[in-house]
Amino acid sequence: MRENHPQIKNKFINENYYGSDLNKFVATYCKKEMVVNNIDLIINDYKKNDIKIVESKHSKEKLSIGQEILLKKLSKIGIKTFVVYGDEPYNDVKIHSFQTGKTKQINREQLIKFLNNEL
Repeated sequence: MRENHPQIKNKFINENYYGSDLNKFVATYCKKEMVVNNIDLIINDYKKNDIKIVESKHSKEKLSIGQEILLKKLSKIGIKTFVVYGDEPYNDVKIHSFQTGKTKQINREQLIKFLNNEL
């Protein structure tokens, strides 16, 4: 099922677009001068006192403009932000760091190390 986006003219969305009912509620009923983002992972490694935010996309999927703005802004205030492009079983993925602006190609074992804060 496709429906019109409540804020962006001529944009259609599917049932998975918002990620949660609350996200859809905010986009529909709250002020339009803000963006509601659905981010996939916030990793809080409490032993290392380290937080990283990771958005996951399929290998051919693009980051939304709102997600890119948010992740860049968070990286500028010192929060580690990344986008992981890959498909299950994640044998070959790309990781983009908003801190460095660089993208690395890594394998499944390296991805596990990255997510475990071992890289």
